[in-house]
Amino acid sequence: MKIDFFDPEMCCSTGVCGTSPDPELIRVGEMVEKLKTEGHTVARHMLSRDSTAFTSNKHVYEIMLKQGMKVLPIVTVDGEIRTKGRYPQMDELFAAKESES
Repeated sequence: MKIDFFDPEMCCSTGVCGTSPDPELIRVGEMVEKLKTEGHTVARHMLSRDSTAFTSNKHVYEIMLKQGMKVLPIVTVDGEIRTKGRYPQMDELFAAKESES
């Protein structure tokens, strides 16, 4: 699977920095590392650092044009939006794939 995280702007590439990092961002960082070790292709994008990723994904770009930055984060699996406005749980990333089989 190819999983893309279209993150809101953060202080660093993971958002896990400073004196009191957000526990949700820690969870997401751990999930990203687990997905990578399982052989999935995973990328995290921030608009200021990788604007091409946002504009080259038609679905992400259209949603952002309509709803603005508040719709972030958006997470896609194999190019299809899986969640928006929040980060998914691990099982949500696999749910649609399993139901297609």
